[in-house]
Amino acid sequence: MKKIFSIIFSLTVLVATIFADDGGSYKPEDWTYGNIYVKEPNDKIALERELLIVEQTDGFVTALFDFVNTTRGSVTVPCAFPVVVKTQVSVQKDGTISASIPIRNGYRANEAVLAVAFGKDNFEGLSKDELLSLDKKLRTISAESYITELSESSFSNSILNPCKIEQDGKEVAIQTVGIETSIEKNEEATEYIFEYNWHNSKEIYDLTLVLHFYHELHFSPSARSKLSVSYKINSEKKDYKGTSYELTYDISTGGTWKGAMKSFLVFTDSQMTAKGSQTGFETTSLGTLSTDGVGFTLYAAENYKPQKEEELFFRAITSYDEGLMQIGEREGGQIFVKDVRSSSSYKGTYKIAGHGIYGSDQNADKNLRVSTYDAETSFDGIPFNGWVEGAKGDGIGEWIEFTLTKAALGPFASNGLARFAGSIYDDYGHNWGNDADDFTLLVKADYVGSTWEANNRIRSMTLTSSALKKVVTLDMADIFPASRSYYSYDWIALNAVKNPRLLSKGTYRMTIQSVYNGNKYDDTALGEVWFIPLSPIAEKIISADTDSFYIAPINDLIKAYASHYVEILENHQQEEESRAWK
Repeated sequence: MKKIFSIIFSLTVLVATIFADDGGSYKPEDWTYGNIYVKEPNDKIALERELLIVEQTDGFVTALFDFVNTTRGSVTVPCAFPVVVKTQVSVQKDGTISASIPIRNGYRANEAVLAVAFGKDNFEGLSKDELLSLDKKLRTISAESYITELSESSFSNSILNPCKIEQDGKEVAIQTVGIETSIEKNEEATEYIFEYNWHNSKEIYDLTLVLHFYHELHFSPSARSKLSVSYKINSEKKDYKGTSYELTYDISTGGTWKGAMKSFLVFTDSQMTAKGSQTGFETTSLGTLSTDGVGFTLYAAENYKPQKEEELFFRAITSYDEGLMQIGEREGGQIFVKDVRSSSSYKGTYKIAGHGIYGSDQNADKNLRVSTYDAETSFDGIPFNGWVEGAKGDGIGEWIEFTLTKAALGPFASNGLARFAGSIYDDYGHNWGNDADDFTLLVKADYVGSTWEANNRIRSMTLTSSALKKVVTLDMADIFPASRSYYSYDWIALNAVKNPRLLSKGTYRMTIQSVYNGNKYDDTALGEVWFIPLSPIAEKIISADTDSFYIAPINDLIKAYASHYVEILENHQQEEESRAWK
C-alpha cells in the first residue's frame, strides 16, 4: 500500500474574497474537485475521451472517461481522486477555537469539515495551539474507518463521502483516504473583526482540507476501458436576488495520461472559464432547461492536453423572477432547417396575433396577421401558428418532414394552435365581455385558448431517419403554448416535447401516432418546432460518436431536464384551469 501513499501532492485552491459586494457566502467555504490523478506521467494508458457533467444547482458532478491500454500487457495504475475544501475557524479572546465566524451575515464554519480535519466532533473549545498543530498534517486511514467516522459524527455530511467509481460497469473500491490539512491566518478578516471589536472572536484562520480517495485501476491488454466517477458537491453561495454557485475543477492531472484527449465535452448548468488553458472551447448554449432559470451549455474541444495548474471554474446564478415577460419571435425561422414538407395540410387561412407589439394589443383586430396551415408555418419562428394536417379524421399517420443541415438538439415544439398572445385563461376568465371593444375577434372566440381547445393536439409522434439507429417516440404534453411564462423567458417555456435529443444532420420525419382530442374539431395541430444547432467541434464529436459514449448520457440528461420542466408547466396550467372555472 506504500506506493499509493507516495502519490499525494498539493492542489491549488481557489480562494474567494470574504468581502464581496454580493453579500458574501452563504457558508464561508470554497470547494475544489479534481480529475483522477497519478503522480508520474503514464506512458501506457491513453485518455482519449472525457465527458464532464457539472450540475451545480442539483449538487452533482459526473466524469466519464474512455481509456485505451496502448500496450499488449496488463497494466495496474494506482490513482487518487481529490476533494479540496477551504473553510474558516475563529480563535476566541479566551484562546479557544470556535466554528462561529463573525463576518457579514454571522457565518458559521462547516462543522463537518472541521470534524474530519480534527478527527473528532468535540473541537469547540480546543486551544489555538491544537488548531495550529493541524498545519501540514496528513493522516491516512482505511476507507472503512473513514466511512465509520463520518457515520458516527454528529456533523455528518454526505458531500464528504468518497466518490463512486465504476470501471467497465464494476465498482472500484476506495482503499484508503488521505486527510491533508493546512492552516493559514486570514489577516484581512482578523483586521476586520479587530477594528470593530464587537464579537468574542480575536483571529480568523483559513483551514484547507484535502481528501485523497485512493484506488487502483486495472487495464486489460490492448483494450478500451470506460470509467465513471460521480459525487455530490457543495458550491452554493448566497447572492443578491438569488443564489450563486461556484466550483473549481482541477483538470491539470488529465495531462498525466499518455497523449492528448481526442475529444472533450463539458455539459453544465454553469458558465465555465478555463484558467491557465491553451485550448479554446467552443460553446453551444442549450437554453434554459432548468426551472430556476439557469441556462445549460455544451463546451467542446479536440486534441485537448490539460496543462499544469489548469483549472476549470464554473459559476451559475439562479434567475430572479421579475414577473411575466414576453417571449420574442425568431426572426426568419431557422436557416439550417431545409426542405420542409408534409403528407397533407389543411387548406385556407386564419388570423393570428400581431408582431412588434406587446400585451393585449397583439390580439386587437387591427394588428392581426394572416397565416396558412402549411408545414412551413411550424418552422417560421412564430409561436402563434403551425401545421394542421389535412387528412380526413384525426390525422393518425400524417407526417411532417425536414432536413437538418447541422447537428442539433431537438426537436422542441409547442403543441396545438395558440393563435393569440396570453395564457389559456387570462385574468378576465373565459369571456372578455363588453369591456373589450378593441378585441372583436376575441369576443367571437370567447377567450384566448378557444382555438387550441377546439382542435386536436399531439400526444405522441415517431421520429424516423436514416441518421437514427432506431425509431424514436416523441412524447408531448398537452400544454397551451402561452407567449408568457412565470418559469422562463426562454422558448423552453413553450415546449411540450418531453424527450428532445442530440441529432446528427440528415432528413427526419415526424409522424402522428396519437392525439389529445379537441372539444369541437378532429383536425390535429402542431405548433412551432425548433432546434438548437451545435458548434462545429461539438457537431464533429457527436457525429463521430458511434458507440454513444457522449450521446447516451447527454440524451438522458436532456430528457430528465425537459420532462421536469414540462411537468412544472403542466401543473401551472392545471392551477390556471382550476382558478378559471371557480
